[in-house]
Amino acid sequence: MVSFKKILGGSILALGLAFCIGQSADAAQVLTENTDLKGAAATISTKNDGTNVLTTKKGEYVLNEDAKIYSSLSIIITLNNTKPVNINSINTKHTLDLRGNGEMVVNTTDDVAINVGTHFRAFKTTKYGKGKVTASASRIGLNVKNEIQMEGGSVEASGSEYGIYCDNDIKPYYDAVLKGVSSDGIGIYAYRDIYAWKGATVIGEGQMSGARSVIAHIQAEDAGSSITGISHDINSALSALHADKQMLRAYNGAVVREEYVKPDFKISDEDPLILTKKYSTVARNMTNMANYNWSSTPESVYLSNNGLLGDVTKPFKDGTVVGTRTNPAITVGKNEVTQLKKNGIHEVVFSGTSTNYIVPIITKHYVDSNLNGNYELYKEEIHYVEAGSLVKVDDFQLDFSWTESLYEGADKTDFIAVKADTPLEINYKYTIEF
Repeated sequence: MVSFKKILGGSILALGLAFCIGQSADAAQVLTENTDLKGAAATISTKNDGTNVLTTKKGEYVLNEDAKIYSSLSIIITLNNTKPVNINSINTKHTLDLRGNGEMVVNTTDDVAINVGTHFRAFKTTKYGKGKVTASASRIGLNVKNEIQMEGGSVEASGSEYGIYCDNDIKPYYDAVLKGVSSDGIGIYAYRDIYAWKGATVIGEGQMSGARSVIAHIQAEDAGSSITGISHDINSALSALHADKQMLRAYNGAVVREEYVKPDFKISDEDPLILTKKYSTVARNMTNMANYNWSSTPESVYLSNNGLLGDVTKPFKDGTVVGTRTNPAITVGKNEVTQLKKNGIHEVVFSGTSTNYIVPIITKHYVDSNLNGNYELYKEEIHYVEAGSLVKVDDFQLDFSWTESLYEGADKTDFIAVKADTPLEINYKYTIEF
């Protein structure tokens, strides 16, 4: 017979185990900045129920939109999650090394989403994976005190003042993609160099400037590499790609690309648009428009007298104009500032542009005031409309509502304005009792 004491003891043991298991399951809490990971290697993974957790040798923490990662020491975080992980912020006093193939979204209303005290190494060693990181904050998406180093994966950061702010060099290699977007300021800011090597892609987009280097180069090198600066203000004090020392470079098949979105000009068929005279932003990296090959989509724009004109038979709205230079022989000391070597390319793009081809239309208004069928010229006017626009003939008829009158019509019906060697003419007839 089993004693009551043994039964009771076994029950207490079972309850104790159940309590411990339950306590362990409930022990994982949302990670906050009050927990210092102190450089402990961390792995982010996705549980069967879809919960993302961060695990170190010291424990496991739940990650959600309120979670904040803090480490006073350099830390390696491996993204092994199969579901995108959403957190509030990351703050490391020293190096942040991101690895793995997972996706991380860092979204905060605070000033900075990801703050790194020294180096930011995002998928620098690609044998450990090529993940994706997106960060957004009220002021700066990604703030790095030393270098940004990448060899793969994708990092995109956004903020009102800076998408990415780096106090040292930016060094992406291979198929790494780095993008910074600013709603009011500069997409990517680096105190030193902004590079793209061995096929890497760098994109900066901002209201004032796409990317700025204060004391060094903006340089793309090797085929497949590109650095693109997108500006939403062609009248800004900064160019779309702005190297303060005027060291913009494209080597060995790489591309440096400047884009100005919705510039405040229109292409004419009569007055050449000399962009280098009109805009200091353009002139900073392009000395002479004649050194560039010009094209547009839709096809219409061409270079004439060192400025841009358009084919009046091909008007367009919201098109794109592109100037491209590949000739390295006219760089520093020989006219052009932007340095090209071994098939390097400098592109300057103007997106959201329109033509403004003006067509004069003469309207002649004939009046029969004696009611005898004889019409005399009462008034002649000239109207100017845009080529390609619909001309509604009745819009130009005169208003005789102040007297008894009859509008008898015009000798043309509605038509599309096309520029011709002789002005277009519309004749109107009225019967009027003066």
